[in-house]
Amino acid sequence: MQTDQNESIDPKLHIERFFSVFKNVKKEHLFRQGVLPKHRRLTFKLCIFVAVAMPIFMLSDYMVVKPGSWSLFLVIQRLLQIASCLVFLFLIPRIRSHSSYDALVFATLFIFFVLLEMGSFTFHDDYALYALFDIIIMICLYASGILPLKLSLILCVYHTLVAIFIVLLVKKLLIHDQIIMILGYSFSNGAGIVLAIAHHRTTRQEFLLQQSLRESTLQLKQLAYRDSLTNVHNRRAFQDHFIEFERMAKRVQGEQNNVFLIAADLDHFKSINDNFGHDVGDKVLVAFTALAESLIRPQDKVYRFGGEEFIIILQDCHLGIATKRVEQMIRLLNESCLGIEELTTPVTCSFGITPILSADTVDSVCIRADEALYVAKNNGRNQYCYDSGLDEKNLNS
Repeated sequence: MQTDQNESIDPKLHIERFFSVFKNVKKEHLFRQGVLPKHRRLTFKLCIFVAVAMPIFMLSDYMVVKPGSWSLFLVIQRLLQIASCLVFLFLIPRIRSHSSYDALVFATLFIFFVLLEMGSFTFHDDYALYALFDIIIMICLYASGILPLKLSLILCVYHTLVAIFIVLLVKKLLIHDQIIMILGYSFSNGAGIVLAIAHHRTTRQEFLLQQSLRESTLQLKQLAYRDSLTNVHNRRAFQDHFIEFERMAKRVQGEQNNVFLIAADLDHFKSINDNFGHDVGDKVLVAFTALAESLIRPQDKVYRFGGEEFIIILQDCHLGIATKRVEQMIRLLNESCLGIEELTTPVTCSFGITPILSADTVDSVCIRADEALYVAKNNGRNQYCYDSGLDEKNLNS
């Protein structure tokens, strides 16, 4: 089991080596939808930061812009960047799927990069400091993980190629400066890819660990709430589920239907163990559980309280239906030996039936069902007794 669990969280089995996405498309979709709210919040904050930073840059643009109409062109470019940010801020809270999110972020960043490239034409031909901001933006895009690595790579490689084209053919820089800028753009992509791979792989590994932890917790809960022999719920599960039955009882209060609790106890079970052995006794318990489950609806429940004691819950049910189910169970028990070859006489069972009242606690309703069960036992076993929980005459059969 430990080996299987280790394999379930091994990233080599689940995550592609380079692009760092899940090999399983459904799992990737589940992961992306899970991190979507976080990415929406992050991109929203980043966009606000950029929208606020743009006017600050505009205050110093006049120092590096070419004379003439270039100044107006740069102002328009900055205003378009701010406008694209505002449009993004309006749309991003309304995004509900990761595919729509990818399309919006990719389109916004593409427009932003195009505007940056257009803005670089307005600067003095010997001005190259803008490249530093380009490099910072690309590394932040890679490292933040706000886009899948494939889309980040497409955007940054595109911007790098255009920027290098501008450096070589438009700007009048020294060869040394050109080389440094080309190396800066190239290495920023390399460093960004390494950071992006680490980020995407780490977040998906965390997702695998959390998923494995949830599955392990669920398995432990199943073990804690299930009877190991019969595989039905146990006393602990009943106590936790009782609040649901209580709500149902209050909801149907005043109607003809109720939530009924049936206490069942196999008659002379000790003698079965003594005469035929515990293996046969275990077979009886398993067969009785299967019989009880076959006679109830999917919303009804069977619980093993320990030994030969069981609790059956019938939800939103009329008294006539509840007694009919018990009578049917008694009849089937008397007609066969539960298909157990070692037995020569039928296994019988006594039942105590009572509704769950709105004022009941888990203890009060169980005590009332047990009292009805004891009446059935004292009356000769192989029958049921009904206790309404009110000052009414009880029903016996």
